[in-house]
Amino acid sequence: MRAVPLLIATTLLAGCSCQRSPDAAQVAPAAPAPATAAVPAELPAHTEPADSQAQRAEAAGKRGTVAAPVIHAYLQALFENNGQADAFWAGGRPSPQPDDAGLRAVLPAMTSLRVHNGKAIALDRESPPQALEIPVDIRLGSEAGNQRFKGWYRVRPRIEGDGWEITSASLQPELN
Repeated sequence: MRAVPLLIATTLLAGCSCQRSPDAAQVAPAAPAPATAAVPAELPAHTEPADSQAQRAEAAGKRGTVAAPVIHAYLQALFENNGQADAFWAGGRPSPQPDDAGLRAVLPAMTSLRVHNGKAIALDRESPPQALEIPVDIRLGSEAGNQRFKGWYRVRPRIEGDGWEITSASLQPELN
């Protein structure tokens, strides 16, 4: 039984070393392989390599951990009604009809605020991203009951480079 593997190994080795090498004149030149595969002239705008998407998502996550506290500070200032909340918006104030008007309307009657934010989503193709969308889940409590808002805030770095500013929001109340 031991002789079989030894015999196979010897045959393979002998077969490799005893073969004649063909003359250079007898060898037909091989056709050159194409250097690149056929690529469509235009790719859809949303197509990008998976590793690039993963890198952008990772960069957005890192930037989001820095940007999310701005949303929390804004909501805390809004909840405390201390007049400093509008300074968190681009230009120092929200639009005449704020994107989170529904939340602003109910906050004065609320007694508790709880904010959970999701993982930041990059809105541009920069590395690191310069515009982020941060999903939020806001729970408000009052003596009359609880309310919940879900949506997102979009942020970008301040021009001065000293933090982040809110550019837009979309919040919808949820029924219990």
